[in-house]
Amino acid sequence: MIRKLKRAAGIHFSTKALVRNPNVVVRQLTRRFNSFHELVAELVAKRPISIIQIGANDGVTHDPLGELILDCQGRVRGLLIEPQRAAFGRLSQRYAHAPLITCLHAAIDWEPGTRCIYSVNQQAASERLRRSVSDGMGSFERRHVEATLKTRMPVLSGHEIDELITEEVVPVTTLEQALDGAEIRQPDVCLVDAEGFDAEIVRMTLDIGIRPILIQYEHKHLHVRDRRSISKRLIREGYRLWADHADVWGQRIGANASLQDS
Repeated sequence: MIRKLKRAAGIHFSTKALVRNPNVVVRQLTRRFNSFHELVAELVAKRPISIIQIGANDGVTHDPLGELILDCQGRVRGLLIEPQRAAFGRLSQRYAHAPLITCLHAAIDWEPGTRCIYSVNQQAASERLRRSVSDGMGSFERRHVEATLKTRMPVLSGHEIDELITEEVVPVTTLEQALDGAEIRQPDVCLVDAEGFDAEIVRMTLDIGIRPILIQYEHKHLHVRDRRSISKRLIREGYRLWADHADVWGQRIGANASLQDS
């Protein structure tokens, strides 16, 4: 509620964002605030774009680009990646009639293979708490899911939390393989929501030479060392960054950025 009131009043300052990424928030106070959605909308209004989304879930839950992708069919080519089978089923159904959108059932890591993803039994959690619970929490780290459940659902005992955690073996591919399969050479927009694995994926993106015009990743689950190192690296790479309590996003500044090939 407080966040909604702040947005309605045009207030974009977040104490949590300041604590999590002070080097970003202090800089953003001196410039115009642009949301990630606004930046993407401005870009797609100029020309067709390509998007890669890692941790796309169902394309609806906490998704800043889901509606834009559907509204701009024909102008957006996309690769949407989701490892959880149930969420991927809903994702692929949502974009079944979007011919330029490729949905990939996989997780992204440094090496291909398989890995175990830990998540929440959506139906059991919803019944236990008597409210709708999202399955948007999927992580390679079981302790991450445990800690998040303890924070969000303090009424649950340790035994109940154990019973709500599910594990699923999922296919793993590299970022390069995923992009090659979708025939996307250099995405214009990169959106990452990987429940604490975001820093590694941003590193992969930069290490293989991908420099999207716009990038967003979730920083609220990252260790302070990773928060600072990733934001500093992006600034060195020429990105202007903004942050809120959950995410950091950036726009690559440069004479040729707006003309980058898809």
